[in-house]
Amino acid sequence: MLASMSVNAQWRWSHPVPQANDLWSVSFAGTTGSGWAVGAAGIIIKSTDGGTSWSVQESGREDILRGICAVNISRAWAVGDNGVVLTTTTGGASWYTQNSTTTAGINTIYANSVSQLWFVGDAGMLHSTTNGGLTWVQRSTGTTNNLNGVHFTDALNGVAVGAAATILQSTDGGVSWSPRSVSHGMMYANLIDVFFVDAQFGWAVGGAGTVIRTTNGGQTWSRMNNNGTTADLNKVRFADRQNGWAVGEGGAVYRSTNGGMNWTQLSSGTTNGLEGLSLTGSGIVAVGLIGDILSSSNGSSFGMVTSGPRASLNAVSAAVPSSAWAVGSDGIILHSANGGSSWQQQNSGTTTSLFGVDNIGGHTVVTCGNGGILLRSTNGGQSWQSVASGTTVSLNAVELLDSGTGYIVGSSGRILKTTNSGAGWYPVASGTLESLFGVHFTDDQHGTVVGSNGTVFSTTNGGFTWTHQQSWTQDALFHVIREGNLGMLCGDDGTVSRTTDGGISWSDCITGTTAALFRLTHPSPGEYAAVGENGVIMRTSDFGLTWVREMSHDMHTLFSADAHGGTVYAVGEYGSILRNTSYPYPVDLLAFSAIRDGGCIRLRWETENETSLYGFAIERRIDGTWKERGFSESGSRHYEWNDCAADEAENTYRLRMIDLDGTWEYSPTVTVTGSAIPQPVSMECYPQPSSGDLTVLIHGAKSMEILHVCDMSGRRLFSVRLSDRDGELVHLKGELFQGAGTYVLVLEGQSRLHTQKITVLR
Repeated sequence: MLASMSVNAQWRWSHPVPQANDLWSVSFAGTTGSGWAVGAAGIIIKSTDGGTSWSVQESGREDILRGICAVNISRAWAVGDNGVVLTTTTGGASWYTQNSTTTAGINTIYANSVSQLWFVGDAGMLHSTTNGGLTWVQRSTGTTNNLNGVHFTDALNGVAVGAAATILQSTDGGVSWSPRSVSHGMMYANLIDVFFVDAQFGWAVGGAGTVIRTTNGGQTWSRMNNNGTTADLNKVRFADRQNGWAVGEGGAVYRSTNGGMNWTQLSSGTTNGLEGLSLTGSGIVAVGLIGDILSSSNGSSFGMVTSGPRASLNAVSAAVPSSAWAVGSDGIILHSANGGSSWQQQNSGTTTSLFGVDNIGGHTVVTCGNGGILLRSTNGGQSWQSVASGTTVSLNAVELLDSGTGYIVGSSGRILKTTNSGAGWYPVASGTLESLFGVHFTDDQHGTVVGSNGTVFSTTNGGFTWTHQQSWTQDALFHVIREGNLGMLCGDDGTVSRTTDGGISWSDCITGTTAALFRLTHPSPGEYAAVGENGVIMRTSDFGLTWVREMSHDMHTLFSADAHGGTVYAVGEYGSILRNTSYPYPVDLLAFSAIRDGGCIRLRWETENETSLYGFAIERRIDGTWKERGFSESGSRHYEWNDCAADEAENTYRLRMIDLDGTWEYSPTVTVTGSAIPQPVSMECYPQPSSGDLTVLIHGAKSMEILHVCDMSGRRLFSVRLSDRDGELVHLKGELFQGAGTYVLVLEGQSRLHTQKITVLR
């Protein structure tokens, strides 16, 4: 997105399908076949065919989402950690945050209609709403035990269950609650879920195979025969008073055909915990850890919907135009021939873990790994041959150049070199016994390797000799990228450092994370992304001066990344593959401003190149929370929208630019105070076109506004802070530009964004 200074890049799950995060809840809207599942890292997935296929939707959050309730095909609510409540009115095309009035963890939510809902959570928390979540009211439950499940049979009668055998009943819509107990002795098990099939019959399940039932609307409860089940049961659902299912830890699936009196264990095909369960009308869907989705059409046999191996992926290599390879544990090799849209497993002939991969021209591919294993393919991975490495140490990374020269680094300071595209390798003395994890060469002669205990070595003669460079950290360093005298490396504890003198000196970058960063990728000039622990993706557009954490929506560690042809790939644990095709972004935002006009605030914005754009959601910050105030479909390029509901205090706006696939990017914010009206702004550039230095004449600039110079992909090259002087002259040196081409001047103010294109000839 042109000129956006802080954006959420569009990382999309590519493998496994639909994704590999833990899923904690699933809910279908009656018999419509439309439903959602939610889980870790803010993941939301949707099905419109009863659970046969799923697509990932953008939640705008990375909190763990623990509960989902679908009311109809358009309306649903999701809840989770940190008091998060999300809702959609568009079938999930967009989700927005409601003010839950709590920051405590919310465990589940139940909707009786689009107006009346209840959610429960930690320390006895229970909130209700009668206006669709516009306002939530905290209710007293009389307990401090965590509440895990809630269900209402009508507008007045409901039951909530929780830790330490807590059972609460309400007969006034949740305003007040009374404790209930289980007959036939004391029971201390945690209760995790409750479900009613009608006003009288209900069931609750919990720890150690606990199953209890009521036949009088929750007044009294009795323990059921669990047939010796010891697995924690997390969800229960009944189709009628006789036929029901329960799922739980270790992949447990149980069925009852006599109202829960007895249960029969079914084969699930997984040992991962199952956390969510929903009836779809024609079938059953269960979801669980590591992205498991199971479905059944007959209630007796379940099949795995999630597809693709979930072995750890340790490295990825991409090639123009659309090929990529990912390698990992158990000798797994995955290949995509369509830019990451789908992946197929290739036969590596080994079960040894693979740690590094690179390719030449998309045909010659080399991978290396544990025990000195080396594999090579000359037909894009259709077949692989073992190549002698001459070592049994772990080989951690490989770098291949188009010339056929290549390098591999590994444990105990091992460096191997090839001059025939990987057909044969020979050792190169490194002068160190430290483990080496990363290698990068700018050409046959100039390269850098990094490793444990802050090791950095460079060569200027093709590895014949190595020079130990500045040792400023004892952190393990995992990867390095060199581009002439420019370079960047990453490692433990969020370490990122950069050099502008070929590695003679390195300076630390402030990334804002302490997560280990395992790999860098370099999609375009000045643009770097670093991937690491817990799905962290850090991005810079100004060669490391400032960093933004992007939403990956991946809970797992990412070990590697690579970029080619406008697509960036990131791979990691449990088969995780993410891809990002937003280089450049699909929307060029040329101008965005806000002014007061009578009793309203008028927003205006202008775009070009609206690639696959669905429209703009206009958001205003209210009490610290962004809320959608309107929507404008794409197509006009010149937009105007009036907010006549805004008060006279300061108001801040942003645009959420939604693509046709449901993903989105944010615009910069604009702010209007109670009295400030931005003055008109103009920029004149001369000479145009320019063959060297040029001057920008700016009218209407305000103090602290910033003039950015960006390339046509929206990457900021440099910035100048302006004064309050009208008619200010800004002189731009020709050497600041990266060669001939079209550039964009971006004047960024608090309440406006103004751009102008310029041409540089040289």
